[in-house]
Amino acid sequence: MLEEPISRRLLHVAKIYLGAFSKRVEELDINRYHFILLLIAEHEGQLTQKKLAGITGKDKSSMVSIIDTLTDKGYVYREINPGDRREQLIKITDKAKADIPAIKESFNLLNIKAAEGISDEKLNIFNDVLQQMTQNLKPLAANPVSFRLKKSKPLIRKS
Repeated sequence: MLEEPISRRLLHVAKIYLGAFSKRVEELDINRYHFILLLIAEHEGQLTQKKLAGITGKDKSSMVSIIDTLTDKGYVYREINPGDRREQLIKITDKAKADIPAIKESFNLLNIKAAEGISDEKLNIFNDVLQQMTQNLKPLAANPVSFRLKKSKPLIRKS
């Protein structure tokens, strides 16, 4: 019997999680990059695009595109770093400050729901296993792959 790839199982869980998350924050004017916005807010305007790319594992050109999108949506802006004029710091706007509590709450509630009935010990093991799998596979990944999850239309069944 053909064994299902681990990636399929992980993607299945990710799609369900992100679908539930999207439903919770659908009234916001942002449909992606929620966690990156939280990272920017957490660092209180002290992150550069380069540092943020390092934290998230994104390449520089992807990070520029992400920051441009968040800027266009009115969530962040760039400001010259007074300590090093070659750098730009990424800062959040008042709009972001207003939406961040809903984003945090949604992530927290979904994390709690996802972990329901799972002991702390098992969650720690799960996180350790994911980390080890990541380390095991990194040397084999020749080309970066990205996934663009989009809302799908409900299936209409004919009777």
